[in-house]
Formats: sequence, structure tokens, C-alpha cells
Amino acid sequence: MVEQVLEVRSASVSFGGLIAVDDISFSVTRGQVLGVIGPNGAGKTTLLNALSGVIPLHRGDVRLNGVQLSGLKPHRIAALGVGRTFQGADYFLESTVLDVLMLGQWTHSRRSIAGAMFRVPSTVKSERRQRDRAMSALEDLGLAAIAEVPMATLSYGTRKILDVLRAVLLEPTVLLLDEPTSGTTSIDRKVLYDLVANLKTRDIAIIVVDHDVRFISELSDVMLAMNFGRLLGIGRPRELLARDDVRAAYVGLE
Repeated sequence: MVEQVLEVRSASVSFGGLIAVDDISFSVTRGQVLGVIGPNGAGKTTLLNALSGVIPLHRGDVRLNGVQLSGLKPHRIAALGVGRTFQGADYFLESTVLDVLMLGQWTHSRRSIAGAMFRVPSTVKSERRQRDRAMSALEDLGLAAIAEVPMATLSYGTRKILDVLRAVLLEPTVLLLDEPTSGTTSIDRKVLYDLVANLKTRDIAIIVVDHDVRFISELSDVMLAMNFGRLLGIGRPRELLARDDVRAAYVGLE
């Protein structure tokens, strides 16, 4: 029996009289990549925001391994195993790469303000462990040389790659990626593709929103198409992209 890690039932989000997500239901299993496509304004990012607790659901529920996430604050949802990235890569710009990647491990940290001030052994050990994991992740991508470099000095594409790496270091059960390839070069997209594809072997369930149809269709096991907040369909990438209603909604799809 396939284990459903994340279950979304009748998820709905509205802003005043505008229904941004309208009765969406789906599930994601371990090691599966679910791609979410649709035109601008379809409700894709709103859906990710609702799953991660950034905005509340107005109807429906979300369960992670049977645990109700609906109504929880974003930090509680993250601590339970939901990692995510955002569309922009313009935050933590004053911090170094290493600091940002260590921040991504906050749910596993035993550090405290008092512990940091007085260099309590458990705090020092936790900090060293986080630093080692961050450096190891950078080395795997050939980026160890930029560990102490401020984020603001890096290219936008490199910041997008590091944002995904930050979310991965949370050791999530479910990873939500919002437009990971936006503003990136073809070389950046290859790095991102390999990084995300590798996560499938670690049994991480992944939901990715992206406008790069080739990237998302080649990466996804299953795709979900949205338009005006509604579900158009769910299916294998080739089959879903061949549907006339999906192609009509997603203008310019080739």
C-alpha cells in the first residue's frame, strides 16, 4: 500500500469575495514529486501558502502523516516537517551563505540565547553539527568557496539554489517549492533539477510550482493543473499537458 504523506481535502481560501483556492483535494506520497501548473492568478502560490500556514484555510483541511496542520502557525508546521521556499530570493541578504544554511536547521537546534552567550557545551556541539552539515551540503554542490560570502553579493540564480538547500537542511517530510527556476539561467536550472531529483531517493514528498513547463514536467511524477483557483485535473505529465482544457488555460504551452 502506498503511504500518503500529505493529504489535502477540499482546501479553499478566499479574500473577501474572491475565491483564490476553490475546493482542491489531492495527496502526495513519499518520494513523489507533484508539479502544480496554471496561468498567473490560478492560485498556485496561495495553495502553497495555505499548506505552510502562511495564510489560513477557510474550508477543508491538511494532514501530514495523519496530523492536522490546518490552524497551526507556520513555525509549528515547519517543525512538524514541512519545508518551503518562496518566489523571491531577496531575503537574508545581509547574512553569509553559511549563516543562512545554519538557520535552515533551526528545528533541530538546541541553541538558546543564554547557551550562546555562555558557550554551553550542548549549544556549542549543536552549532558545530549544523555548521558541518551546511558545509557538507555546499561541498556536494561545489559551492564550499562561498560559505562566508554575503548573500547580497551572489547572483540571483545562486541565491535560488541556496534557498532550496536551506529548505532541504530542515530535513522535511514534505518540501514546497515556489517557482524555483524563476530568474535563473539554464545552468542554474540544471543544478536545481539534479538537486530536487536527488531528494526523491530520500523519500521526501515534493510539491513544486513552476512556469518552466519542461522543467516541471520532466521532474514530476504527477501534475496538477489549476485555473481561477479551481482544479482542472490531476494526472501524469504527458497526459495532463495533452488535454485541451489545460492547454487553453495555460496560454502559450508547448
